[in-house]
Amino acid sequence: MPEPPAQSGCAMDYERALQELGRTRLSGRPVIVASNRGPVEFHEREGLIVPHRGQGGLVTAVSAVAARLPATWVSAPLSAVDQRLALAGTPMTVPSGSGHAPLQVRFVAPEAAEFRGYYDHIANALLWFLQHGVHHAPESPDIDLSTWGSWHAYRQVNQRFADAIIAACQGKAGRPLILLHDYHLYLVPGMLRAALPAATIQHFTHIAWPHPDQWRQLPAEMRHNLIRSLLCCDHLGFNTRRYAEAFTAACTTFLDAEAGPDGWVRYAGHRTRVRGYPVSIDVGNLERFARSEPVRLAEQRLLGDADSRWRIVQVARTDPSKNVLRSFKAIDALLAERPELRGQLVFWGLLPTSRQTCEKYQEYLHRLKRLAASINHRYRQGSWRPIRLYLENDYGRGIAAMKHYDVLLVNSLADGMNLVAKEGPIVNQRAGVLVLSETAGVTEELGPYSLVINPYDVDATAQALWRALCLPLARRQALQDSQRAYLTDHDVFRWAHEQLMDILDHEAQSILAV
Repeated sequence: MPEPPAQSGCAMDYERALQELGRTRLSGRPVIVASNRGPVEFHEREGLIVPHRGQGGLVTAVSAVAARLPATWVSAPLSAVDQRLALAGTPMTVPSGSGHAPLQVRFVAPEAAEFRGYYDHIANALLWFLQHGVHHAPESPDIDLSTWGSWHAYRQVNQRFADAIIAACQGKAGRPLILLHDYHLYLVPGMLRAALPAATIQHFTHIAWPHPDQWRQLPAEMRHNLIRSLLCCDHLGFNTRRYAEAFTAACTTFLDAEAGPDGWVRYAGHRTRVRGYPVSIDVGNLERFARSEPVRLAEQRLLGDADSRWRIVQVARTDPSKNVLRSFKAIDALLAERPELRGQLVFWGLLPTSRQTCEKYQEYLHRLKRLAASINHRYRQGSWRPIRLYLENDYGRGIAAMKHYDVLLVNSLADGMNLVAKEGPIVNQRAGVLVLSETAGVTEELGPYSLVINPYDVDATAQALWRALCLPLARRQALQDSQRAYLTDHDVFRWAHEQLMDILDHEAQSILAV
């Protein structure tokens, strides 16, 4: 069993260090954050416009950082009120909590058809599937005239983001610092570089970056434009060293780019630093939320519905890359091989439906429901059934479930990181065991303190679930203690601070070199 990570008696307070950067080295500079989904979406209640917290791991991580910096966040509109604000060009100011500067939110205003092409057809149906390796190659992707029309829409929406960022920088002194996020905005860096030559630009990819051969599923024009644009950044961040190396390999495979030591890539006279920065969580805020009233009420409802001794939990969107179908098959195999678990084990699937405007996601959800119903019918005893599905998007219920798992299953086919695997050990109260896919980014960090599986191997997954349930309590507790120690020392503020220090140190070196 691995030893817990060493802890310094004077561990650095990265949250305070991040706030100090905002007050000192970043003071007076325009700091722009941009992502498809913003930190909040606005709704109207009794004639007042009120913000609601945005969903998703990216928003959770980046919001914790942006609240500590004097930042403006540019995003796409999600609600009807967001769309009205976008069309009016009205920026909104959102309180960031006690002691933090308010956050300004700006929306771009794409047309509906334009947004569908950009979001549904290119970002999600094409790029997401490619980067997670879940295209069915004999049938998809088909690059046809419709795809090229959607590619034009993707370019158009990226240009809208670039224009909004440029507008947010106008009239402000200081060198702009622009922090772009994820696969929706791959073309924005190239659009910004010509307009803001003095700006410092970083792009962080939150999802997996596959081997160069995977990118041959895109026509050369598309993949070359994506990579050239990203190489207009000063810094590129990925969740793991493996993804950073895969990006560098793509640069040298498809472009006349030169890869240097320490993660530098030189192309067209510009040098870009490429590094892995494992994204993480706000541990303190998560612990407070886990004690909140919404979570307590969700716990009561879940536990009242729990006719079982053992609980296996999966918290994931109904996305094919999350591999939930094989989770169900593993539960089926476990119950078939271990009849003594029938009536004693329940699988809680906290599976918010995802991207239901996309036909592939609709089909996948239908298959999930059908397989779960079949397994429940096969093993049902009285009121007990092995699989309980919760398909609503309810973050509080997800945290409530993770407080009470014996096993947390994260068996994704590919994940940039997977923050569920980091949230679970922090909130869990049952010395739960993490069963973790070897293809998830988080495995680079938490693999030594987990049971690691091949996500395609259903039998091995079932066996790992059984081993996890059989682990002695002392060993389970030791593994969880190791996870908590590591995550406390490697929180979201450390993730942000390390990136900003690299950026600022590079700027300082560039000035000295002139």
